[in-house]
Amino acid sequence: MRKLRFLLLAPALGLFNYSAMGATPASIVELQTSQGTITVQLDYARAPITSKNFIAYAQNGFYKNTLIHRVIKGFVMQGGGFDKTTGKQKPTGKAIKNEANNGLSNVRGTIAMARTSEPNSATSQFFINLGNNKNLDYNANKNNIAGYAVFGKVIKGIEVVNAIGRSANISDVAYSPLLEVVSLDNVYVSSAVNDKLAVTRITKSGGGGYVTSIPAGISCFQKCSFSQPVGAAVKLTAAASKGYHFHGWRGDCQGFSTELVIDTKKGNHNCSALFRKVGAATQ
Repeated sequence: MRKLRFLLLAPALGLFNYSAMGATPASIVELQTSQGTITVQLDYARAPITSKNFIAYAQNGFYKNTLIHRVIKGFVMQGGGFDKTTGKQKPTGKAIKNEANNGLSNVRGTIAMARTSEPNSATSQFFINLGNNKNLDYNANKNNIAGYAVFGKVIKGIEVVNAIGRSANISDVAYSPLLEVVSLDNVYVSSAVNDKLAVTRITKSGGGGYVTSIPAGISCFQKCSFSQPVGAAVKLTAAASKGYHFHGWRGDCQGFSTELVIDTKKGNHNCSALFRKVGAATQ
């Protein structure tokens, strides 16, 4: 799989102040990557500024269709800054205060903010620790006194983190939207994990087609969702319109079969159905 290399630490471009929005928001964030969903729980008690900043970007749709642009085995996977279509860095809000001195450590499975060499420069980019990176903690050593602010942890989908983490290290390549890349397709937020209810969310990408489900509940031409008790299976069927073909599933639904069955014992599923014009170039 070819990927892109960008700097771990990217400066703010200063167009919107996402961190100044609203009351205390939800703390559960489902990051639907092209390889499956990673669910993180934010720690408002220890990292209130960082958590509010992150949730504001998520709720405003900033992270949708952005790249996981850096993966280093055993170290970090990083995203949240570059547009998947153009490969360019997206305009961000104002930089926030570094909350690395909050007692949270950069251990495996935690989520933290990326920044420049300036301690108070984090904006939208984040990383998930693939190893125990305590050298990134506050006052860890003379070269890293400021540290990198941890603000939450992965509570579901660690197998997706592991799969992305096994990807080859990112190399320098000329960017093209037709490259096979790891990306954030969608982001969903909530106030708590409901272990008794499973939500299947479907988005359609590309040209003509639709998705239906058994039991009935999903009839999707663009976006739709279906809730049912955890443990019941859902059968999804994708059908292409005339002049299009079904190009496969992304996210928690992987594969190229037009019919698949998902087991909701694992909780929520976030899936994308891809349709393309016959003969069109595909990603």
